Parts: sequence; structure tokens; C-alpha cells
Amino acid sequence: MCRPTSPPDQDQRGLSSSVLATILFPLVISALWLTMQWAMLTWAQATAHAAAQDGARAAAALNATGTHGQATATRAADNGSIDNLHVTAQRAARLTTVTITGTALQVIPGFPVTIQVTATSPTQRLTPS
Repeated sequence: MCRPTSPPDQDQRGLSSSVLATILFPLVISALWLTMQWAMLTWAQATAHAAAQDGARAAAALNATGTHGQATATRAADNGSIDNLHVTAQRAARLTTVTITGTALQVIPGFPVTIQVTATSPTQRLTPS
């Protein structure tokens, strides 16, 4: 007598591919968003550092004013990486200081990252010889 053969027992360990995809997809997307947010923060900080240094150098030049440094820093920081950009420049007898504040672009909603960078430069002046 012939008995119908049944398929061999399948190994039931592990999760099905749809369950794995359901679990892993949010993790992968979260990692991608965090990486993009970190990239936006790094870009904004690098821009702010460069702009503050440019502004401090411009404002510290002989016969320059704080307004020159502020305008230079604003132009240097205007590449789209910083929202709510605010630039202040103070020229004193010995040191010139430029401060840039703003927020990095947001990839993750509700995750604002404030940036504040200050650069100083010695003020150029004529001294008696």
C-alpha cells in the first residue's frame, strides 16, 4: 500500500521575511535620518566657524568697522546651511570679536540644533615707534 508522502518538516526557527522587514525598516530609516541630521549640523558648524573667522579678520583690519565684519560674516554664512542667522561684531581697541548664532537645518522634526560660534582677532592699529 502506498502512503502519501508528506513534505519534510521545515525548520521553524527564525522570523519570516515580512516580520524582519517590519522590524528593520524603521531602524534603518531612523539611522538614515540621524546621519542626515548629523551632516546638517556639521555643515552648519563648519560654515559658522569660517564665517566668524572671515568677519573677525575683516572687522579687525586697519580703518575697518564692526559693520564691515558683520557684512562679511553674513555673506560668508549665506550658503543655506544656517536658519535664523544672527551676526554680531564688536571692534575694541585690542580685540575684535564676531559671534554667529543660528540653527542648523532640520531633518528630524522637533530636533532644533542651535549653533553659536565666536571668533576673535587682534585689532590692527598704528602704534608709535
